[in-house]
Amino acid sequence: MTRSKFSTLLCLGFLLSACTSDDTATSDTAGTDSDTDGTSTSTTGVSTTSTTITTSSTSGTTTAAETETGTPTSSTTAVATDTTNPTTTGPECTVNEDCGQDEMCDNGMCVPKVSTLCERLGFMDGINLLNTDFVGKVLLDQNINAYFLNNDVDGVNLISCLDKQIGEAAGCPDVVYDCMDMLTAHQGMGIGTQDFADLATDYSLALDDHQTNNAPDLTDADKTTILDTLAAMAPDIVEDADNNLTVYQRVGRKPAVLALVGNVGEAGSFIDNVANDVMINNFFLNADTTRLNTCLTRQVGGIDGPAVYGGEVDSPGAGVDEGVGVGNECMDMCTSHAGMVDDQNEPIMIEDFSALVQDLVTAMDAFAVDPADQQMILDVLGPMCTSIVASPYDCPGIATQTIEVSLEGINKQYPNDGNLYDGTLGTMDCVDLVVDDPGDNFTNVYDVAVEVGVDATWAGDVVMKLVAPDDTVLTMLSRPGLNENADNGTGCCGTSANLESTSPLTFKDGNPNDAETMGMGQASSFVICKDDAKCDYFPNPGKGIGTNFAADFRGKSVIGTWKFCIADASGGDLTTLQTVKATFDVSEPVGCN
Repeated sequence: MTRSKFSTLLCLGFLLSACTSDDTATSDTAGTDSDTDGTSTSTTGVSTTSTTITTSSTSGTTTAAETETGTPTSSTTAVATDTTNPTTTGPECTVNEDCGQDEMCDNGMCVPKVSTLCERLGFMDGINLLNTDFVGKVLLDQNINAYFLNNDVDGVNLISCLDKQIGEAAGCPDVVYDCMDMLTAHQGMGIGTQDFADLATDYSLALDDHQTNNAPDLTDADKTTILDTLAAMAPDIVEDADNNLTVYQRVGRKPAVLALVGNVGEAGSFIDNVANDVMINNFFLNADTTRLNTCLTRQVGGIDGPAVYGGEVDSPGAGVDEGVGVGNECMDMCTSHAGMVDDQNEPIMIEDFSALVQDLVTAMDAFAVDPADQQMILDVLGPMCTSIVASPYDCPGIATQTIEVSLEGINKQYPNDGNLYDGTLGTMDCVDLVVDDPGDNFTNVYDVAVEVGVDATWAGDVVMKLVAPDDTVLTMLSRPGLNENADNGTGCCGTSANLESTSPLTFKDGNPNDAETMGMGQASSFVICKDDAKCDYFPNPGKGIGTNFAADFRGKSVIGTWKFCIADASGGDLTTLQTVKATFDVSEPVGCN
């Protein structure tokens, strides 16, 4: 899954530039304070307890005489008008330094100082405390921490960007947010509406704690402003508005995956199913189930979700991704299953893997995972079979391509020099089947089929072998109908039925007929394949070397010179090879070696 550098992920767009400073609030508050001062001045102007007053106005100091009844003169009326201006409450100023400690310069006059949001947050040190606490809450939040408990998250830069983001939004002097914009930072992450809501909740809790422990001047209105600003960033961050675009979201995110994977004793969970499966539970007698739960949860959560399997970090707290850490990451499948055996010292075979898959399916059924989502999960986890079982080519679903090499018009008779077969390749006649490099990764043998066109008057004397480029030998046919004491050309006699090149034989694993039985009980006039329609055989080495195509050649490189060798163990008959065609199903390398 594509993800950003996470330099600003944790904030998920928190408070970029939409947060405004509180200049407007400052002005309003100052106006209220000045109005109060103006009212006080006007009241002083109409006092009957003194005969004269001195008051400040924009035109300077004025002395106004009052009558005995306290009726103000015209000068007093002017003062009352001037005192409605909030800038008439203090000395003239140019900068804040011209005013007193608790004053600020506003429109050329000193007025009572009003704090900014930056100040109420505790300046940049306070903002850092807020964001550090927030990060801690997120890392412990199982709803969303899968986005963050990965080693590609730069924690130092993350909090630095958060600090700058909040600092700039709160109007802190000389603070500029210069990290990625929110749309770019979260593109391709598949963040859902619920993810965003959970993160906002964590930030709200962090604000509450910050207000209580570090920033007593922070108001509830301040917190509302910050959270409202966060909500406004959702369009740039949320890609999955209905929480249903990925298996991760549809299943129920990390909490649901944790429950599905489960542990021993948690009925219906995958690990509990395995623990109760007598076919495979002996493989897990010494397993660290805490670590197993974490790694399996991250594995499933990384199919199309935010977890990075193999990119684990230290657990942030009890109950969260325990059993793993930096230097103790979840292992790849080859490493984690290397040398694994059961209590009978048997390795993991395809039957064991199939049982493991069934235990997972049973768990997914129990947790009501939609069948389509189950299939998507299996489509990702299923190919891991080749990295787990001892015989990886037994795993289903291995992709193959076909390479075919054929020779026609060979017309070679055997024996052609009186050198009868004695069990060695030197007493056989061979033809080369050259397989060139296909130019891609499909170079490993998965399956083989050999079609042979032979003219022979006594099939019971015929021996056929296929030799790989690394000299591995498979005896495909060994004197059918004869129960030899050894593969040495001695003894008599196999079937007397004949072979004709116009009715070729095909040898392949899984074919319906046993090569040893061809022509059994038939007269010397009988033609195998032509007369009985039995043309497809699986190899039978008899006493010869080899087992079958899969056992002898599967996984080997197809590239090089293969040899097809034929012999006749009797001097009284001739065997003539006319055609041979080898068809190789090849795959990319599979397994751990």
